[in-house]
Amino acid sequence: MDAMELWKFGHIVAMFVAVSIFVGQGMLEGAVARSGDVRALRRVLAVEDRFAPIGGGVLLLGVVLGFITAIVGDLDLTQAWLVIGYVLTAVIFVNAFAYHIPTANKLKALSAASPDDEPSAELRAAIAAPIGTLMRWLTASSGWR
Repeated sequence: MDAMELWKFGHIVAMFVAVSIFVGQGMLEGAVARSGDVRALRRVLAVEDRFAPIGGGVLLLGVVLGFITAIVGDLDLTQAWLVIGYVLTAVIFVNAFAYHIPTANKLKALSAASPDDEPSAELRAAIAAPIGTLMRWLTASSGWR
Protein backbone atom coordinates (compact mmCIF):
# COMPACT_ATOMS: atom_id res chain seq x y z
CA MET A 1 0.00 0.00 0.00
CA ASP A 2 1.54 3.28 -1.07
CA ALA A 3 1.27 6.57 0.80
CA MET A 4 -1.69 7.90 -1.19
CA GLU A 5 -3.71 4.73 -0.62
CA LEU A 6 -2.99 4.93 3.11
CA TRP A 7 -4.07 8.57 3.33
CA LYS A 8 -7.14 7.87 1.18
CA PHE A 9 -8.11 4.93 3.40
CA GLY A 10 -7.81 7.13 6.52
CA HIS A 11 -9.88 9.86 4.86
CA ILE A 12 -12.66 7.47 3.83
CA VAL A 13 -12.78 5.78 7.24
CA ALA A 14 -12.90 9.12 9.06
CA MET A 15 -15.69 10.44 6.84
CA PHE A 16 -17.74 7.25 7.24
CA VAL A 17 -17.36 7.38 11.02
CA ALA A 18 -18.29 11.08 11.19
CA VAL A 19 -21.35 10.70 8.98
CA SER A 20 -22.43 7.58 10.87
CA ILE A 21 -22.25 9.46 14.17
CA PHE A 22 -24.15 12.47 12.83
CA VAL A 23 -26.87 10.52 11.00
CA GLY A 24 -27.27 8.07 13.88
CA GLN A 25 -27.61 10.86 16.43
CA GLY A 26 -30.10 12.73 14.28
CA MET A 27 -32.24 9.68 13.65
CA LEU A 28 -32.25 8.67 17.31
CA GLU A 29 -32.91 12.17 18.60
CA GLY A 30 -35.76 12.71 16.14
CA ALA A 31 -37.40 9.36 16.82
CA VAL A 32 -37.19 9.72 20.60
CA ALA A 33 -38.39 13.34 20.50
CA ARG A 34 -41.42 12.38 18.43
CA SER A 35 -42.19 9.47 20.77
CA GLY A 36 -43.02 11.93 23.56
CA ASP A 37 -40.92 10.00 26.10
CA VAL A 38 -39.38 12.87 28.05
CA ARG A 39 -37.06 10.71 30.17
CA ALA A 40 -35.67 8.93 27.10
CA LEU A 41 -35.20 12.26 25.30
CA ARG A 42 -33.19 13.60 28.23
CA ARG A 43 -30.94 10.52 28.15
CA VAL A 44 -30.47 10.67 24.37
CA LEU A 45 -29.56 14.35 24.50
CA ALA A 46 -27.07 13.71 27.31
CA VAL A 47 -25.38 10.98 25.29
CA GLU A 48 -25.45 13.20 22.22
CA ASP A 49 -23.46 15.82 24.16
CA ARG A 50 -20.65 13.27 24.40
CA PHE A 51 -20.78 11.99 20.82
CA ALA A 52 -21.26 15.26 18.89
CA PRO A 53 -17.75 16.58 19.63
CA ILE A 54 -16.29 13.21 18.63
CA GLY A 55 -18.19 13.34 15.32
CA GLY A 56 -17.02 16.90 14.72
CA GLY A 57 -13.42 16.01 15.49
CA VAL A 58 -13.51 12.97 13.24
CA LEU A 59 -15.06 15.08 10.45
CA LEU A 60 -12.22 17.61 10.77
CA LEU A 61 -9.71 14.73 10.75
CA GLY A 62 -11.34 13.44 7.56
CA VAL A 63 -11.03 16.86 5.94
CA VAL A 64 -7.34 17.08 6.85
CA LEU A 65 -6.70 13.54 5.61
CA GLY A 66 -8.56 14.39 2.40
CA PHE A 67 -6.30 17.38 1.77
CA ILE A 68 -3.22 15.29 2.49
CA THR A 69 -4.50 12.62 0.09
CA ALA A 70 -5.05 15.20 -2.64
CA ILE A 71 -1.60 16.73 -2.14
CA VAL A 72 0.24 13.40 -1.92
CA GLY A 73 -1.72 12.15 -4.93
CA ASP A 74 -0.79 15.27 -6.87
CA LEU A 75 -4.45 16.15 -7.45
CA ASP A 76 -5.55 19.61 -8.55
CA LEU A 77 -7.35 21.01 -5.49
CA THR A 78 -9.61 23.06 -7.77
CA GLN A 79 -11.12 20.09 -9.63
CA ALA A 80 -14.90 20.34 -9.74
CA TRP A 81 -15.54 17.18 -7.70
CA LEU A 82 -13.23 18.44 -4.94
CA VAL A 83 -14.84 21.89 -4.92
CA ILE A 84 -18.26 20.20 -4.62
CA GLY A 85 -16.88 18.25 -1.65
CA TYR A 86 -15.67 21.48 -0.02
CA VAL A 87 -19.10 23.07 -0.46
CA LEU A 88 -20.91 20.02 0.93
CA THR A 89 -18.59 19.91 3.93
CA ALA A 90 -19.25 23.61 4.55
CA VAL A 91 -23.00 22.89 4.37
CA ILE A 92 -22.58 20.19 7.04
CA PHE A 93 -20.81 22.67 9.35
CA VAL A 94 -23.33 25.48 8.72
CA ASN A 95 -26.21 23.07 9.29
CA ALA A 96 -24.65 21.83 12.52
CA PHE A 97 -24.12 25.29 14.00
CA ALA A 98 -27.21 26.99 12.56
CA TYR A 99 -29.76 24.23 13.17
CA HIS A 100 -28.73 21.04 14.93
CA ILE A 101 -26.82 22.43 17.91
CA PRO A 102 -29.40 25.15 18.71
CA THR A 103 -32.24 22.65 18.29
CA ALA A 104 -30.58 20.11 20.60
CA ASN A 105 -29.97 22.85 23.18
CA LYS A 106 -33.61 23.97 22.96
CA LEU A 107 -34.82 20.37 23.32
CA LYS A 108 -32.54 19.92 26.36
CA ALA A 109 -33.99 22.99 28.06
CA LEU A 110 -37.58 22.10 27.19
CA SER A 111 -37.23 18.44 28.20
CA ALA A 112 -35.65 19.49 31.51
CA ALA A 113 -38.63 21.79 32.14
CA SER A 114 -41.21 19.13 31.17
CA PRO A 115 -42.78 16.76 33.65
CA ASP A 116 -41.39 13.21 33.52
CA ASP A 117 -44.55 11.59 32.20
CA GLU A 118 -45.64 13.97 29.43
CA PRO A 119 -43.92 16.55 27.22
CA SER A 120 -44.91 20.14 27.91
CA ALA A 121 -46.84 22.10 25.30
CA GLU A 122 -43.63 24.01 24.50
CA LEU A 123 -41.69 20.78 23.93
CA ARG A 124 -44.45 19.39 21.69
CA ALA A 125 -44.45 22.65 19.71
CA ALA A 126 -40.66 22.55 19.31
CA ILE A 127 -40.80 18.97 18.03
CA ALA A 128 -43.51 19.87 15.51
CA ALA A 129 -41.87 23.14 14.41
CA PRO A 130 -41.88 23.74 10.64
CA ILE A 131 -38.07 23.89 10.42
CA GLY A 132 -37.93 20.48 12.08
CA THR A 133 -40.35 19.16 9.49
CA LEU A 134 -38.23 20.70 6.72
CA MET A 135 -35.05 19.13 8.13
CA ARG A 136 -36.78 15.73 8.39
CA TRP A 137 -37.88 16.03 4.76
CA LEU A 138 -34.40 17.07 3.59
CA THR A 139 -32.79 14.16 5.40
CA ALA A 140 -35.50 11.60 4.58
CA SER A 141 -33.16 9.68 2.32
CA SER A 142 -31.06 8.87 5.39
CA GLY A 143 -34.11 7.38 7.07
CA TRP A 144 -34.53 10.21 9.59
CA ARG A 145 -38.31 10.44 9.99
